[in-house]
Amino acid sequence: MGTLIPRLKEFEKSLLSEFSQEINKKKTPIIAIGGFSGTGKDTVALIVQRYFEIHHNLSLRLVHAGEFVRKIAVESGWDEKNMDEFMAHIKSTKDNEFAEKVDLGIEKHALKTALLEGGIFVGRMAPFAIGTHGTTIWLEVAAHVIAKRISNDPTRAEFRMNEEELIKKIQSRDQTDGDRLERIYEISFREKKFFDLTLRNETFSISDLEEIIIELLKKKYPNSISEG
Repeated sequence: MGTLIPRLKEFEKSLLSEFSQEINKKKTPIIAIGGFSGTGKDTVALIVQRYFEIHHNLSLRLVHAGEFVRKIAVESGWDEKNMDEFMAHIKSTKDNEFAEKVDLGIEKHALKTALLEGGIFVGRMAPFAIGTHGTTIWLEVAAHVIAKRISNDPTRAEFRMNEEELIKKIQSRDQTDGDRLERIYEISFREKKFFDLTLRNETFSISDLEEIIIELLKKKYPNSISEG
């Protein structure tokens, strides 16, 4: 089946044709972790990374969607030092064609990098982009839980923000972003039957979460793995 994003199918086809030998030789695992902001993607990514280091003596690269945003900025003629300006431009631009090009470009880079290099891919749309080419994990968390996490995180701009206001902000943001992304990618966030794991990451302790993730990885990667 491959990618779950219809608009990437032609790009995927070209990759599989152009790089068929490289892709067939590559044995490095592909793990895609997705979900909206505050759902715990980075925490799960570190659990996955530690698992492969301990159980397979394999160091998997962590790849965040932000890496591809920087590439697209440079490709679009922006100075990499002005990423804040580029992100502000994307959010405010009325050039929908360019904004869509950026969004699709992120997932094209993710899919190509995954197929050629493998690794752990962290990003809102990563499981949709990578699809059945790798192991896919989708995280969900209720808005009030995300609000509590974010308002208690000193690294966030919303640190100490009123939680009720933050809940409304999160719900509005996720609805707006979800509608926009579904339109751009021609997918539905409710359609997650092809993911290996969909997890409501709200009440689990770190140890519980680790146990669930490791159980999945042991099923998917029961034997030793060599990098390639």
